[in-house]
Amino acid sequence: MTPFDRSPFIVIWEVTRACALACVHCRAEAIPYRHPDELTAEEGKRLIDDVRAFGDPPPILVLTGGDPLRRPDIVELVAYGTAQGLSVSLTPSGTAAATEERLRALRDAGLARLAVSLDGARPDVHDAFRGVRGSHRHTLRLIERARALGIPLQINTTVCRRTAPDLPALARQMGEFGVVLWALFFLIPIGRAHAGQALPAEEIERVLEWAADLAREAPFGIKTTEAPHYQRVLSQRRRGGGAPAPGCAAGEGARRDLIGRAGRAVTDGNGFVFVDHRGEICPSGFLPMSAGNVRGQDLATVYRESELFRALRDPARLGGRCGRCEFRDRCGGSRARAYALAGDPLAEDPGCAWEPETPGAARAAPVIAGGSGVASQVTTERVTQALRTVFDPELGMSVVELGLVYGVEIEGGRVAVTMTLTAPGCPIHDVMPEWVREAVGKIRGVERVDVTLTFDPPWTPDRIR
Repeated sequence: MTPFDRSPFIVIWEVTRACALACVHCRAEAIPYRHPDELTAEEGKRLIDDVRAFGDPPPILVLTGGDPLRRPDIVELVAYGTAQGLSVSLTPSGTAAATEERLRALRDAGLARLAVSLDGARPDVHDAFRGVRGSHRHTLRLIERARALGIPLQINTTVCRRTAPDLPALARQMGEFGVVLWALFFLIPIGRAHAGQALPAEEIERVLEWAADLAREAPFGIKTTEAPHYQRVLSQRRRGGGAPAPGCAAGEGARRDLIGRAGRAVTDGNGFVFVDHRGEICPSGFLPMSAGNVRGQDLATVYRESELFRALRDPARLGGRCGRCEFRDRCGGSRARAYALAGDPLAEDPGCAWEPETPGAARAAPVIAGGSGVASQVTTERVTQALRTVFDPELGMSVVELGLVYGVEIEGGRVAVTMTLTAPGCPIHDVMPEWVREAVGKIRGVERVDVTLTFDPPWTPDRIR
């Protein structure tokens, strides 16, 4: 059992989806107003209690959004988390809402770190990315205020085709800002983001190599999100006789970063858990597959025992190159990118350019007797996870949650799904089978998907899971 089997390194709570910006890549597809079904202040405090109940050392708690400053009780929540012994961070948007008064109140409430998004060294690049003119100016003002108030500062930068050319200039600014940590978020095509915005694997590799070079001299820590193969790059350099990167192995920035603590990447569901604005428990914000809800389930139990989270923490379950890779125990690949592009959170990470040194060795995933390594990746669990992405557009729930799936049979690369609809006259009768075929067909190794509709037994509301 690894430490991450017992407790996550970090818990992210999306306190709201309200935000004044219109970012082109927004994971949350943020909205201008607060959702009426957001967790209340009291529910939020119970969630904070659940985070503390993971034990010592407790996870880091990050309050994110949307823009968390859109919640009038945000200072109260920070103070409560701090009083429970948690290290609480906040990710405000670069808007006029981040006043000096509110930042001072957050500092006095015990805020441990302020994480600010900056995606361009120049106003035109950042503002175009954030969708609002003046966001760059507000962000720089926020940074200045945080420094003046003595709040430890982290800068988050989304890495994609539009922002990658600005990374060297941004790196110079990081030193000027006196940041504790520079977090590079590699774009995942989810929400408003689309695959055409993301860097291909070869370019991601070049950015990671560049970041590793920078980390040797930078006075701040560097970490990556949804590019855990940065761990592989650092490991290969150490193996080649290079000195550890100071920004990743020592100093205040590294102390709060995983590299200095656990020796492996924090990935979706593996050291990381995300609670959305309505309480859904997901592996990460970039992998929005719910395994439960904090309104009715215990956070620690879901993280430790749900099949989804257990699978994401088991490197033996990984498919493709990730399953064969000699670095799978410390990297594991981006499960969010695998899900977004292949429909399977356990598939290989298409954003990694590395070819494993030992293809087909004993480390590879077990092969079904009489089958191939590719066919062995087609499992009932993976088919079920793919079906969780197929939604009834009227009820807003997946066919699995609604109990519409009556059976799944797998024979080599052929998958047979027997399902029903909520009523024989359902208006999506003709398109639902195609949606199912498309979702399941994305699983690596699936050659054919047959869908049979039945109304025996008839569907009833009590089948909702």
